[in-house]
Amino acid sequence: MIFELNLPHVFNRRSTRDENAAALRILLESLIALNLAYLDTHHAPPLYESGVRYGRTTIWETIPALYDRGYGDCKSLTAALCAERRKNGRFANPVFRYMQNESGGINYHILVQTERGFEDPSRALGMGRDENSYMDVSSY
Repeated sequence: MIFELNLPHVFNRRSTRDENAAALRILLESLIALNLAYLDTHHAPPLYESGVRYGRTTIWETIPALYDRGYGDCKSLTAALCAERRKNGRFANPVFRYMQNESGGINYHILVQTERGFEDPSRALGMGRDENSYMDVSSY
């Protein structure tokens, strides 16, 4: 089942960074919660052992959809890793960085804050060195 969200008040040139950040945090936490519910009743291999690779998509996917597709981008990879870590009692929160692009829109990159710092599952699973390089984890 596919749901569409109509969010005309966010993620556009008139919305504020705070509005966008609030909406993005809610969406990420919702995806993590769906993943946790899935992990409560299903076994799934750890993200880094699943065979999933980084690849851009416009779809927000839960663990079973992500694993079936075999690739996903930062939003789905981060939500999967956060759910996996939280299920195992470890601290993991989604964090995001954004930057205005050449067309006036905003580019986002989402990664995981852990007890030891920041972890970028997109980079670990094959995101190109130059892609989102302006948001390099080492600069956080």
